Amino acid sequence: MKIYFIPGLGFDNRIFQKLNLGGLDVQYVEWIEPLSSKESITSYATRLSSTIEENHEEIILVGHSFGGVISQEIAAIKKVHKIVLISSIKSRNELPFHFKLAAPLRFYKFFTKYLVTNTLNFWGNRHGYKTEEEKGLFIDMFNKQSNTYLQWAFKNLSEWKNPNTLPTTKIIQIHGDLDKTFPIILIDKPQIRIKNGDHFMVYKQPNIISEFLVKEISS
Repeated sequence: MKIYFIPGLGFDNRIFQKLNLGGLDVQYVEWIEPLSSKESITSYATRLSSTIEENHEEIILVGHSFGGVISQEIAAIKKVHKIVLISSIKSRNELPFHFKLAAPLRFYKFFTKYLVTNTLNFWGNRHGYKTEEEKGLFIDMFNKQSNTYLQWAFKNLSEWKNPNTLPTTKIIQIHGDLDKTFPIILIDKPQIRIKNGDHFMVYKQPNIISEFLVKEISS
């Protein structure tokens, strides 16, 4: 069994750095550049999945936010035993309406490092980035991404329709009741609800998230 962690949009593996997963065999997937602004999410997921070895009996993907979306795309083209979604969505029905407008109205064109990081003080608290440490980490992770990738990812999140078939893949959804990015009211029967959990809870509540992860991965 091998576990691959995929971070959220604009993040890197540091968002998982406080988790305590014992002796589990863990690897972190890093974002790659899209071939062009028009590359399909299926094509992107196929290229990203080249880092995932298939010589293990069981592959488990743990995806945070947009990483959960990509996890499902990978599972549609590669045999995956289980997906654990953290602060993510498992269908288009769970995507907030304003996200769905980003692609048709081309709002994603404004989704740049400069705009997002320089307005963090206006929207950060609502979405879980409250302390100077949390804001600093967010800004550092976000600034390491290219605008090409950020805009491509936001556009594809806006347009995403979950794969029709995930033949043998079990999906476990861990979601916070205070998540403002993907409000829990839109999430259809998440298996695990985290009290006072926001969109950054995987970093802020590592002990409780670790407990649930180890339990679900080992079951």
